[in-house]
Amino acid sequence: MASRVHVGRIAIDDPKSPDLIWCWRPEWFSGGDSIYGLLAKFGGLNALTSRDLCELFVAPNSEKTRVAAAGRPRFPHVDLRYATHILVARLANTLHLDTSRIQKGFVEFLFPNSAHLASPHLVWCPDCARYGFHSATFQLNFASVCKVHHKTLLQRCSGCGSQLPYVLESKEKISFFCCTCCGKDFSPGLRKPGQASPIDEKASAMFSDHADLVAFNDQLSTLIDACRSQLRRPHLPLFLSKPDSLRRAIYFRQFVADVLTSVPVCLGAIPQTSLVELPPTFIFVEPTPEAIGISGKKVHGAANKARRSVKPGNDPKLEAAWGVYRSLRRHVMRHHVHAHLGCIRQAMKTLWWNLEGEKTQAFCPVALAFIRWRLQWEGKRIPASLDDGRQRGHLYGLVGWISKDAPIFSANWSATFEAWVNAHLLAVACFDSFAQWVRISENEFNKNSVGWTLNEHEHFMTRHWACGGRGLRSEPGLLFIEPQAAGSIAQYRPVCNRAHLRTTLSSLAMIRR
Repeated sequence: MASRVHVGRIAIDDPKSPDLIWCWRPEWFSGGDSIYGLLAKFGGLNALTSRDLCELFVAPNSEKTRVAAAGRPRFPHVDLRYATHILVARLANTLHLDTSRIQKGFVEFLFPNSAHLASPHLVWCPDCARYGFHSATFQLNFASVCKVHHKTLLQRCSGCGSQLPYVLESKEKISFFCCTCCGKDFSPGLRKPGQASPIDEKASAMFSDHADLVAFNDQLSTLIDACRSQLRRPHLPLFLSKPDSLRRAIYFRQFVADVLTSVPVCLGAIPQTSLVELPPTFIFVEPTPEAIGISGKKVHGAANKARRSVKPGNDPKLEAAWGVYRSLRRHVMRHHVHAHLGCIRQAMKTLWWNLEGEKTQAFCPVALAFIRWRLQWEGKRIPASLDDGRQRGHLYGLVGWISKDAPIFSANWSATFEAWVNAHLLAVACFDSFAQWVRISENEFNKNSVGWTLNEHEHFMTRHWACGGRGLRSEPGLLFIEPQAAGSIAQYRPVCNRAHLRTTLSSLAMIRR
């Protein structure tokens, strides 16, 4: 007969209640841990199974559901997004923490309006999970990249492609941060408590700030409704951009406060005051047919003709974005990089292969920035293919911007107003990304080494924007764009003379595949 194996438990000696005190390291609590991360750390430190954790911190089902044969309670399937079945007070007492701090580990307490949108499967950062850390903000998929480690958040096992359940199940034998199918361990440091490293104070502050940003974004609908109520226009179109998760929450909070203060003033609901610090960047009023001296029939005829000009099967939004981008590209070439066209042409001629993941010799930072900027927006990876006269490609950069950052069309907007808003916001995104490519390229030029990571633009800072109104004379369209925060596109550029061109050609001659 096989002997029963008892799980080893670590308790601090206490003559009064030795069984009620468990081993815990206060420094392992960073302040931003999810309930999944807390249970993983506590269970790993005390060598507890999922059944043991359920017996400690999960309220059992009623007497009717007890297992008669074993006489042991039957525990429910615990969805860790919610605190429905968790004994929060007991867990807080065991970890010597306030109940309010434990509650912040549940999605439903942090983001009550968006809890139903949270993923029922684990979403984790590979570097955070290595030491048993997990943030409840990951479950909302609010950002696809960890704010601290800049690693893409995972949603499936890298070994077998399976999803990890975000639950606590009494029958589950697989440990936390382990694949339930292939058993791959994503938290090796957690299995070796002596080697595990807690999240440091700087990282903890960043995660806390990120949680505040997501929580504030969760309350935006309430704030917007309050602004509409003040204007007595319950159907007023008022949209705000997604907050930049790579920046501090205070910037988005301040921008939202300024916008919601300015909109009632701009639309005449309250008198002008000195408190308005953010006037609209642009104001749009759609001209009437009488104002431009043509009939309404001609206006609609021109619109229909423009729609018919788009080739069948093409996306009208993509076609419009392509036209805007081409104009912006000509502007950048004529006013910002025209002196370095020789460097650019020679660099594109030299770099004829896919450079993704490679490192090369640095050369002219202006040419380098312009090439990488074009690769980003035109969706290509080979510099020589940018001006080879072939088809324009799939334009993955523009497609990504339309799907991710372009405003959602309002039924109260005209097609003209929507195109106007999209054109302005795309121009801001293009110019800001070029400025940041210049900054990166100049730093790499000083280090004499270039790392071709073309998706680096995913970590660029973005400006917040807001749009309100319908673009009519009775209700003008207001577009608020945050002041530039990523550097100016017109900053210092190296002078291009014969000596500079010879240096660029010499650097390019050293690049070999």
